[in-house]
Amino acid sequence: MNDVFSPIRPTRASTEVIAQIRKAIFAGRYQPGDRLPPERQMAHQFAVSRVTVRDALRALEAGGLIEVRVGGQGGPYVSRPNVSQLSASLGTHLLLQGITFGELAEARLALETTAARLAAQKATSEDLVKLQDSIESRNASTAHGTADTSVDFHYALVSAAHNRALLALFMATTGLLRDAFYELHAEQPDMVESARITHRLLYEVIARRDGDEAVRLMRDHLYEFAERAERANSKKAPRARRVSEPAS
Repeated sequence: MNDVFSPIRPTRASTEVIAQIRKAIFAGRYQPGDRLPPERQMAHQFAVSRVTVRDALRALEAGGLIEVRVGGQGGPYVSRPNVSQLSASLGTHLLLQGITFGELAEARLALETTAARLAAQKATSEDLVKLQDSIESRNASTAHGTADTSVDFHYALVSAAHNRALLALFMATTGLLRDAFYELHAEQPDMVESARITHRLLYEVIARRDGDEAVRLMRDHLYEFAERAERANSKKAPRARRVSEPAS
């Protein structure tokens, strides 16, 4: 087998080692689950020290692109896709950024209206069963139960779009979405039945392959979510101001 990697300039050693390995993986020279060459071999091909290669591998592992195993069959391996891990990482980033429920509502408009149209085009009989099951769930004795049921419906709908990019992006927001539903369902109990009605309508139009109506229903549904989030936020603001006011 011809050498995959080529010597690099030492002044940019670690960066270029990372770049070449990434390029080889994304070009398909190495598939998920494949073992990369041993450190010694890569050090020879790159014309750098093993320490430099090891540092690059650590950075790639931290980024989730490879995993370094130990033992008899140890060494660097290309990671297999893990949407859950990616979503958890993105979700944590969004939470650290302090994303608001209002911003979440705006992002959902772009993502879930597209998902609704695609679901109307691509949903399988199994997808429709999952949508219906999420609507008929009896896990609704508490605000947390109804919130989880709503998340389940939206997850089933985005899954029915059969677009992995949309699903990964949606999953990255599920932590925020669940928190929003917990709070809003507790403060605005009427939201539960309103959502259930719209979910049933969405199921019906998706089942009959009406993409335009699915988009309209989803858009209205998300506008309602945005309005409720704004209403909840406006109630918090006066309390926050009162707490921060100095005592007289």
